[in-house]
Amino acid sequence: MSEQSHEMQLVVAASSFLPPYIVKQSNSGIQIEILKAALQAQGIADPTIHYMSNKRAEQQLLQGKVDIVLNFPPTAIADIYKSEPLVMYQNVAISLATNEFAINSVFDLAGKSVLAFQNAINFIEQPFKSVSENLASYDEVVNQEAQIDHLMKGWVDVIIIERRVFLFYLEKYKQSSKVLPFVVHPIFKEAPRPAYFSNKALKDSFNLGLGKIIESGEYQAIIRLDGTEYAQLSTEELRE
Repeated sequence: MSEQSHEMQLVVAASSFLPPYIVKQSNSGIQIEILKAALQAQGIADPTIHYMSNKRAEQQLLQGKVDIVLNFPPTAIADIYKSEPLVMYQNVAISLATNEFAINSVFDLAGKSVLAFQNAINFIEQPFKSVSENLASYDEVVNQEAQIDHLMKGWVDVIIIERRVFLFYLEKYKQSSKVLPFVVHPIFKEAPRPAYFSNKALKDSFNLGLGKIIESGEYQAIIRLDGTEYAQLSTEELRE
C-alpha cells in the first residue's frame, strides 16, 4: 500500500475561490477532503493541488497536465472520465426582498441585471444560456464574495451562486457590512459534482474509495463541517 502511495503523486486542479467546498488558504474544503479520503481509502497518497480558474483547469486536464479536475463543465469528452458525485451543488438565484421580484423559473430573470459565478453559462443547464441573452446585463466573476457585495449595494438585481457558497460568504460579509433582507429563489436543479480524470483506472479506483468512505461514515463527517476546520482535524476525528 505504501509502495503505491509513493508511486502515485497525483496532481489535482481546483478552483481558486470556492469555500466551503475548496479552501485554498488551508489546502482543504469539503470537496478536497472527500477527494483525499477516497484516494487514501485506496492506498493513494494525498495529491498535489494546483489552484486555478475553472477555464484553465479544463484546459490543463484536456492537455494531460493534471490528473484530476474538481470543477469541469458537464459535457461528454473522449478520454475524460467522470467519477461518482463527490457532492451535490444547489445553485440558486438571490435578490433583495425590497425589490419583491417574482422569480419562479429561469425565464423570470429576463430584463434583470444578473451577476453569476465564473463559467456559469457552461455549468448551469439550459435554458439558462438562452435566457442570459435577454438580460438587462450579465456578468460572471471569479471571486464570489464580490457577488454578495454587489447584491447588497443594489448594483445588480440578482446573483446566481451555490447555496453553501452563499452562506459561507454571507457570514464573512456580516462581520464588516450590513446585510439587507434577501430572497432565495431555488430555480435550478440540484447538480451533481463528480471529479474528472484523465485515466479510467484511476477513476474506477477513486469510485471504490468513495464507496468505502460513505460506508464508514467518514464522508458524512466531512459534509457536516463548514469548510474551515479540516486542516486541524485528524482522520480519527473525522471518522467520529
